[in-house]
Amino acid sequence: MTSLILSPSEQDFITRGVEKGFRADGRGSLDRREVTLRTNMISQANGSARCRIGHLGLGTDVLVGIKAEVNTWTPGEPESLGSIVCNVECSPSAAQEFEGRGAEDLNVELTQTLDRMFNGPQSGIDMAKLCIIPKQAYWVLHVDALVLDVKGGIVDALVWATRAALLSTKLPRVVVESIADEDGNLQSEFDV
Repeated sequence: MTSLILSPSEQDFITRGVEKGFRADGRGSLDRREVTLRTNMISQANGSARCRIGHLGLGTDVLVGIKAEVNTWTPGEPESLGSIVCNVECSPSAAQEFEGRGAEDLNVELTQTLDRMFNGPQSGIDMAKLCIIPKQAYWVLHVDALVLDVKGGIVDALVWATRAALLSTKLPRVVVESIADEDGNLQSEFDV
């Protein structure tokens, strides 16, 4: 993540708070912030979720939308697996350091982090269920995350919101029909 430069007085304030067992927001050293997670927040998306850690305006707030599209298989791609494409954007209003071009590096880093988490075997997602027709068509799930506010725990909020959005995703029904071409070979067509 991008580094945050603290003045000596800020470092002293944090150090003394740790020693005395309290934080700047009044919580004890072992107290957690309230977590709010809501699904189906975006009606035009196939799945969506919003995660807020802490209170409105005083915590981290992330909104995630999932959009599904059918992609045609090309040689060199896995034969019977779908895919997930991640993108994270930090709103310029989320933190002062995100204004202008300040969030570009963090956007890339958070996108790569989310992509690694949800595109490997550790994700717990069965990519084979995203296959419509092996070697022909599969679902691509576009994960678009918007960081609305940042007050710590940004990766936690992103992961929780993304997982909830994926769990709430509803894919359209696909009808596959076999149609013979002029040579008598069967070709598959599908209607979403």
